[in-house]
Amino acid sequence: MSLEKRIKKNYDLTSLTTIKIGGRAEYFVLVKNKRELIEAVNWAKTKKLPSLFLAGGSNTLITKKKIGGLVIKISGENYTVKGNIMSAWAGTGLTRLAQIAFDHGLSGLEWALGVPGSLGGAVRGNAGAYGSDISEQVSEVEAYDAVKGRVVRLSHRACAFSYRHSVFKERRNLYIVNVRLKLSQGQAAEITNSAKKNLRSRIKTNPKEPSAGCIFKNLEYKKLIKENYRLAEDLSAQRLFRGGKIGAAYLIDQLGLKGQARGGAKISERHANFIVNSGGATAQDVMNLISLIKKKVKARYKINLEEEVQYFDN
Repeated sequence: MSLEKRIKKNYDLTSLTTIKIGGRAEYFVLVKNKRELIEAVNWAKTKKLPSLFLAGGSNTLITKKKIGGLVIKISGENYTVKGNIMSAWAGTGLTRLAQIAFDHGLSGLEWALGVPGSLGGAVRGNAGAYGSDISEQVSEVEAYDAVKGRVVRLSHRACAFSYRHSVFKERRNLYIVNVRLKLSQGQAAEITNSAKKNLRSRIKTNPKEPSAGCIFKNLEYKKLIKENYRLAEDLSAQRLFRGGKIGAAYLIDQLGLKGQARGGAKISERHANFIVNSGGATAQDVMNLISLIKKKVKARYKINLEEEVQYFDN
């Protein structure tokens, strides 16, 4: 079946997000490889429509009831492993890649076990946990440049990684299709044990209700000290920083905001940096809670929290 015949109209995106909040896409198509991705982008260009990408659906809040243009869902998996080099299609799940790494005695993805996102989305947002992030393993990214109409390769340096950021957030004409990861040889048993320890911690601390993951970025000491020197030094004296960062959840928790609700959305009582869908939540419910948290934190601590969750609209 041709790609055009697979394109659906007025498609409900709700089930494709981990928080289970969605709007309807004017056009929607699922792609499983580079060829299909390029074909989809070019179809949208021909129709003079914007194209938007939806990866694993985590860390994403769809803010509109109607999304104009073509929503391209990255799906499927494809990977190769040669020595300590793993190359994978952008749609391959992080947990799947972590398991593959363990099977080959490769270290570097222990933090990713249990993470619901896909590789492409993780690279775009430089996802990470437990003191690690994906940029530490990325050696090269293959992307389709929609402006030039060709595939380009970006070195690690060209990806311009920083905390929860990459060049792909700035240059929206670049669509990640394949990622080359450089991992480290290790002992399979040790790697698996470390990963399982992280997974147990994630299961223990993260809420079970639908959510988009952490709503706010953690606070970096080097930035916090510029916004509120006294607060930064006080938190440092309490040895609350880990790897130069402190979780936003700590400050939200200190304000007693756990359990606060707006409509069907609620600040998790298990982890204060999660907003969960307790039933029938709308994007506006979630955004109302985000606004509440930011205002309370600003009033108490004189600092600005920055969202980690990505707003999906056009």
